[in-house]
Amino acid sequence: MTSTATYETDFLSWTQEQSTLLRAGHWAHIDQVHIAEELEDMGREQKLALQSLLRQILVHLLKLDYSPAQSPRNHWAEEIIEFRDQAQARIDATPSLKHHAPELFDQAWKQARRAAEKTFALHGETVTVPECCPYTLAQVLNPDFFPASAPKARQP
Repeated sequence: MTSTATYETDFLSWTQEQSTLLRAGHWAHIDQVHIAEELEDMGREQKLALQSLLRQILVHLLKLDYSPAQSPRNHWAEEIIEFRDQAQARIDATPSLKHHAPELFDQAWKQARRAAEKTFALHGETVTVPECCPYTLAQVLNPDFFPASAPKARQP
């Protein structure tokens, strides 16, 4: 079976075959086209993962800022902390993501705004989500930033 056929029928086997060929230096036998595609896809996936985390942070910030609900506020704040940690870990592991962060942030805002509007409506909340993002990228990633309406940490 050729590399291209294996790529189409058994991706895992193809990856193992290609890594073996690369390690052995058998350049003439590698599936260059598909390897290039897969590398591009890996980069895209890194960007989409950061965009997804930014979206989640934004949705939860909007909930804290605009939802009248009280009981889930601590949970939303905890989720923001977790998503920020994950986003920072991705940026630390892949520093070039910082270069793409503003573009990803813009896309994440569009998605977060729609998601928040739908969530508010599902819960019967009449909330007007702003057209423009009320937060900066720096605020969204800042581990110490929370809207004024967020729950305050209890003092020991």
